[in-house]
Amino acid sequence: MAPRIPVSIGALFLAPTTYRHLPAIGWAAHGEMQAELRWQLDHHFDSKIIVIADRRLGNPAAARRAIDDARKALGGQDVLLVCLAGHAVTFTRRDGDITALALPGSVPGRPNSMLRIDELSAVVLPEAGKPVIVCADLVSTRDTVGAFAPAFAGAFVLASPSAADTRPESTCHDGLAAVLGDLAASGTQQAVPHLLDLARQRVVAAGGSPHLAVGASQAAITSRYASEQLPDYVREDLTSPDPGSRLDAVTELAALAASTPFARASLLRLAASDHAEAVRGYADTMSRQDRQPSLRQLLADGVIPREVHEAALKEPAVPDLLPHTGGEVILGVDAPDGQDDCRPRHTVRLQPYRLARTVVTNRQYLAFLAAEGGPCPDHWQADDSLWRDDLPVVMVSWLDASRYCAWLTRHLHHTRALAPDQRIVLPSEAQWEASAGNDRGGRHPWGDVPDPRRANIRATGIGAVVAPGRFSPDGDNEAGCQDLIGNVWEWTRSLWGHSGHQPTFGYPYRHDDGREMASTRPGERYVIRGGAFYYATECANSFTRNRMLATDRHPAGGFRVASTNARETTS
Repeated sequence: MAPRIPVSIGALFLAPTTYRHLPAIGWAAHGEMQAELRWQLDHHFDSKIIVIADRRLGNPAAARRAIDDARKALGGQDVLLVCLAGHAVTFTRRDGDITALALPGSVPGRPNSMLRIDELSAVVLPEAGKPVIVCADLVSTRDTVGAFAPAFAGAFVLASPSAADTRPESTCHDGLAAVLGDLAASGTQQAVPHLLDLARQRVVAAGGSPHLAVGASQAAITSRYASEQLPDYVREDLTSPDPGSRLDAVTELAALAASTPFARASLLRLAASDHAEAVRGYADTMSRQDRQPSLRQLLADGVIPREVHEAALKEPAVPDLLPHTGGEVILGVDAPDGQDDCRPRHTVRLQPYRLARTVVTNRQYLAFLAAEGGPCPDHWQADDSLWRDDLPVVMVSWLDASRYCAWLTRHLHHTRALAPDQRIVLPSEAQWEASAGNDRGGRHPWGDVPDPRRANIRATGIGAVVAPGRFSPDGDNEAGCQDLIGNVWEWTRSLWGHSGHQPTFGYPYRHDDGREMASTRPGERYVIRGGAFYYATECANSFTRNRMLATDRHPAGGFRVASTNARETTS
């Protein structure tokens, strides 16, 4: 079969970013709302893009000339894509309603200061036979979409009524960008009606109310760079409407960036134009791979309060360890619950251990750095509010967490708070899961029914890391461990393997199959547990397994420590 020839796309973007007499539109300001769609077209498709600047939209006549010039410049492309966004107004006249697109200088109530949709369509609809796709997000007090689509008879139209405060994820532009990314990843060719229907479904899922009109011409689209793609699990996180999933994408993209130019480009795109500030900031940090700040630097800058540092030196805060008797415990689930890697439900025997009441906090981690030295978490240099509530420490790698455990072992041996034959370690995933399920394979520390009032997950609605204990005692396990579910995900000492998708070490759990032997191989991943504040309800439980590279630092990734016999962990 002959290879598919990519269809060339001429894309015309018309979206005023400022208005002199009309309210500003948050998602259209600075052109950020269209940035993702432009990026997909530029990186994956044989496309030519023209963005009409506000200065060329001074009046309707000037706007028509600018649009006509752009259409002619795009005349050599196979498909014309017209992307519109902004205020739209419908006026009632004796001879029928008039719908118009507001320009930067348009005055409310004056249709002559606006660009009529029928005049716009007359300019952009080219000679017969060339497919035209119109993607529009329109802010209006009336049903402009219903009047909008008929003006583009014969074209493919995906249009949605929007508000000034509409979330970018629920716009048609964002939906179209996402499905174009999926199309490029699949390396297939797709008919335009099906492609736009997928975009419509995505907008509906995000809370929008799009309208779809199918054109008369035959058209299909395929990408130019189908071979330069990301792993499916990374792409799914990258195109997710959930900011937390895109945080996970940043972590994976940073790991791939050195060897994959496309991953590097994707990371820079998130840093420049992601809708969520947290994602932009994290992507910016990871794209620059800044040297982590030193403790001396942060003290000199006044970011860490002097009294907090002095307390870390004089009275180091350490975790409170709670006993677990060990014995037979139940791990995993049976189908249809969970994923393959956390099946089947089975029984293992654990030696006695102790598990920390909470994840390690910033003050506890500072005690380690004050004693041992070493780099501080990246975000400490930008946020001096971390110390008020003693939030969980995040942006620490598996390697960082392991160094903390080694120091804490020495410190507690020195203070005689830890028996000589005991050591501080990250918990194995079996120890962690046994504690989260109260040894009986419970789905949550409080029982089998999900409850966002007992843990900080997506459904809770907080959307950020909070101090340990906020959901105590209702969210605690029977031993008193807090926040095992949600808030921050937690490192374990158990290996996942080298793959980012399929684990080398699955279930049933075996302590002697190599998973509890720390690896020095580059690219090794370790199991993380518990979920974070952005996790969906179905993923925030005792049995879901996930993974991160040993070198990854994540804004929702922390750790909790355990103590075990120095000679044995499980049996």
